[in-house]
Amino acid sequence: MKRQFYKLMLVTNKGNLPIDDYLKFIAICASAGITSVQLREKKLSRAALLDFGGKLKAILKPFKIPLIINDNVEVAYQLDAEGVHLGQSDGSALEARQKLGKDKIIGLSISTKEQLQAANTLPIDYVGIGAIFPTRNKANISTIWGCEGLKKIAPLSVRPVIAIGGINETNILEVIRAGAHGIAAIGAFHDTQEPENTIRNLSNNIEGIKI
Repeated sequence: MKRQFYKLMLVTNKGNLPIDDYLKFIAICASAGITSVQLREKKLSRAALLDFGGKLKAILKPFKIPLIINDNVEVAYQLDAEGVHLGQSDGSALEARQKLGKDKIIGLSISTKEQLQAANTLPIDYVGIGAIFPTRNKANISTIWGCEGLKKIAPLSVRPVIAIGGINETNILEVIRAGAHGIAAIGAFHDTQEPENTIRNLSNNIEGIKI
């Protein structure tokens, strides 16, 4: 299930949408070609995260698409999710690996060269680099890399690089050419009226560069 999970990571943004409607949207995206889902719902309680996460797992399982939990190792453990994504202040990647086991996916966000150098020594599976472009979906962004910045830092990573922040159909080619192995996004998936076509276009653009 780890194979190419990093290509197209959908970051959840359920908001006030009824859960059944949102799960239908996830199923459409799964069928269209997303390669992983990151459960990131900052306003949900632990109980609500566990409930939502369990339902997401059930939707994704037939597609063999991994569910990765944002920030919360305990929720990932309780759900037996396929992985966890950690920010710099979300605890130790070493402890997460010990807790979750060797087969789970662990990602780590970095926003400086020094953080990347430290990440290179950790038992993780990928690094998230962002924001590449300005985005309204995350507050308190410390670094806007742009594609020129991504070109400089991506080659320094010993793990696959997932780029995030303002990436969509209009700029994904530039991002992949700058060194990203895949993208994580909210808006690219949620703001389109035709998620199936959008996902196929994003995937084709990545495959066209990586071949």
